Amino acid sequence: MWWKNKDSKFYPYQKEAWQSYITMTCDWQEPDILICNGDLIEGRQSKQGGAELITNDRNVQGDMATICLKRWNAKKIFIAYGSKYHVGDQAEDFEYTIAQKIGATIGGRLFIDIEGFMLDCRHKLGTSRIPHGRATALLKAMMWNLVKSGLDAEPKVNMIIRSHAHYYMWIEQAGRAMMITPSLQLARGRFGSRECEGEVNWGAIKLQIDKGKLIGKEARIWKLKANRLPVHKVK
Repeated sequence: MWWKNKDSKFYPYQKEAWQSYITMTCDWQEPDILICNGDLIEGRQSKQGGAELITNDRNVQGDMATICLKRWNAKKIFIAYGSKYHVGDQAEDFEYTIAQKIGATIGGRLFIDIEGFMLDCRHKLGTSRIPHGRATALLKAMMWNLVKSGLDAEPKVNMIIRSHAHYYMWIEQAGRAMMITPSLQLARGRFGSRECEGEVNWGAIKLQIDKGKLIGKEARIWKLKANRLPVHKVK
């Protein structure tokens, strides 16, 4: 229903990404919990003038997101609010409407207790332009949790989950772990190709938690052709 015209240069990128997404929803069908960590729609794309959008109607974008999320057949869904640029640049939150349609729990920051294993989920965190600085934001978030939980201002967590950066990172220490999730947005757009220096990781993460312990993790990071810039050969 919502596809670029087949003559559009974006059509093959969209097709490849959609087929990869469908593969994940089939391989990881019916999870106990699905966590959607923000930016479920693109928004008006004001920085690009909406040039890459199928539609700039954010209500219709919400319908698209709803269909995508329903494909998982998850038993329970949690949604963290995304950034205002994408999901509501004024007072509205379009992700709220999505949550209502699918019966999800939504919040700016979510503490989720899974059999005693505590997750701290929020969309936004700081990013770094240098590869060796990318771990700093996660480690800072964990340090603040250690401080604030010691003051009984928030629960002590076992894992911090953040997004926003469009690159994947996993850090594990004794008794705790931190993660930046990969994105589900391609790098070939105007912003990605013209302004972004670092890599973009496309995919999703599967966690297995049992009796309060993390017993498994699978990072499905796809090497999509759609994320590769062309090489222009001159003979």
